[in-house]
Amino acid sequence: MVEISGLRYIGRVIRREEKVPIRAWIALMVFMTTYVNYAMRANMSIAIVSMVKAQKGRTIAECKQREIDATQMPEDSTTSNPNISTTTTAKPELPDYGPRYDWDQHTQSLILGSYFWGYIVSSLPGGIIAERYGPFAVLFWTHLISAVVNSASQFAAWIHFSLLMLCRIVMGVMAGLCYPALQCLIARWAPPAEKGKFVSCLMGNTLGTCVTWPLVGAVTQMVGWGWGFHVVSIQVLVYCIIFFFVCANSPEDHKWITEEEKEYIKTAQAGNVSKKRATPPYKQMFLSGPFWMLAILHFGNLWGLYLQLTNAPKYIAEVVGFNLRDSGGLAAMPHLVRLFLGLAYGNIGDLCKKKGLSSKFVRKFFTLFSHIIPGILLIGIPFAECQAIIVVALLIVSMGVNGAAVLTNLQNPQDLAPNFAGSIFGIISFIGGTTGFIVPAITGAFINNGNTIANWRWAWIIGGGMYILCGGTFILFGSTEQQEWNKKKEDTE
Repeated sequence: MVEISGLRYIGRVIRREEKVPIRAWIALMVFMTTYVNYAMRANMSIAIVSMVKAQKGRTIAECKQREIDATQMPEDSTTSNPNISTTTTAKPELPDYGPRYDWDQHTQSLILGSYFWGYIVSSLPGGIIAERYGPFAVLFWTHLISAVVNSASQFAAWIHFSLLMLCRIVMGVMAGLCYPALQCLIARWAPPAEKGKFVSCLMGNTLGTCVTWPLVGAVTQMVGWGWGFHVVSIQVLVYCIIFFFVCANSPEDHKWITEEEKEYIKTAQAGNVSKKRATPPYKQMFLSGPFWMLAILHFGNLWGLYLQLTNAPKYIAEVVGFNLRDSGGLAAMPHLVRLFLGLAYGNIGDLCKKKGLSSKFVRKFFTLFSHIIPGILLIGIPFAECQAIIVVALLIVSMGVNGAAVLTNLQNPQDLAPNFAGSIFGIISFIGGTTGFIVPAITGAFINNGNTIANWRWAWIIGGGMYILCGGTFILFGSTEQQEWNKKKEDTE
C-alpha cells in the first residue's frame, strides 16, 4: 500500500493516544460496512413505489377505500389527513417524481428479486475468496463498484427494466461477497470474550435500512427518484475512503496497532484461529449435522427479514394507505428498534459468557426471540387489517426481538469453526439468499390481482411460519460445539 503523507498522524488520531484499541475501530468499520451494504440493498424497495404507473383495478389503498365507503364520500373527493394517500380510482393523479413505467406486480417482483440472484451466486465462494485474498480487498472493491453501479441504475431504468435488473444483479454479486468477508474479519480480530460485541456490529445493516427508507422517500419527494439512488452512492463512497485508512486484514497487517494489543488478541485466540491458509473441508462440512441446522436457522431468518425489507414499505403505502415519505419512515421504525436491541443482545451474550452460561443454552434460548416470537407476530399482521397502529406495532416488535439473531444464526458459525467462519457463512448465505427472490416471487403471485389484505394474508402467514419452523428445528437439533474439521491440516501435523 502506498504511504501517504500524514499517515502516522491519522493513526494517532484513530488510536486517540492509545486509549481506544484498534479492534474497537475495526468493530466500527464492521458496523459501517453493513450500514452501506443494506442502504444499497434497501433503496430499491422504496424508490420503486415512485417509479411505477398506477395499475389497473385498485389504484388506492384498500384501507383508504374502506374509509371512503364508510363515510360515503364522493368518488373524487379527498381526505383531510395529510398522511393518507388520496389517489382515487376515478382520476389517479400521481406525483411527478420523474419518469413512471408500466411495470406490473410481476415485473416489480423481478426487479426487487434480481438483486438476490447475484447475491446467492457470489456468496457461495465468498468465504474462500476472503480467506484467500483477505477481507480488506474484498470489502473495499465490492463497495466501490457497487456505488458506481447503484448510481447507474437511474439511467438503466430509462432504457429498459431489464438493464435495471442487470444493475441489481451486479450489486447483488458484490454484496454476496460482503458478509463472508466480515465473518472472516471478525474471526481474525475478535477475542473470544468480545465476540458478541463484534457480531452485534452486523446490526449496522438495520441502521442502513432505517436511514435509507425515509431518506430516499424524502429525497424523491424533493428532487425525484433518480437522486434516491445517488444520495446512497455518495454515502458509500465516503465509507470507502474511511475504510481504506482504518481497516486491515488482521492485527499483524495493521500499521497503528500497539504490540500490547496485538499480543492480547493473539493470546486470546490461541488454539482456535489458525493463520495458515487451507481449503475449507467441504466434505466434512456437508456431512455435519450442526452445519445443516445452522443453515436451516439462517434460511428462516432471511425469509422473515427479506419479507419485511422488500414488502413492508409497499404494504404500508399501498394497503394501509400512507404516503411515500411516511411509509418509508414507518417501515424503518421496526429496523431502528432492531438496531438498538441487537447491540444490547450482543452485550448480553458476552455477559452470559462471563456468568458461565453455556453457548448452547444462549444460542437456543435466544432463538425464541430471533425466530419464534417474530414468526407469531408476522402471522398477526394481516389480521390487524386497517388498524395502522397495530400493524406498525407488530412490525416493530417482530423486528426488534429479531435482533437476537446476533446471538443465534449470526454467531453460530464462529462456534462451529472459527477458521472457516467466512466459508460457512458464505454457504449458508447462498442457501438463505434464495429467499431474496423466492419471497418477492411468492408475494407478487399473491398480490398480482390487487393490493388487498386478503391477497397479502398468505405472504405474511408463510413468512411467520418459516420463522417458527426453522427456529424450532434449531432448538431441537442445533449445536455449538467446535467441529473437528475446524482444525487445519497443518495444525494437526
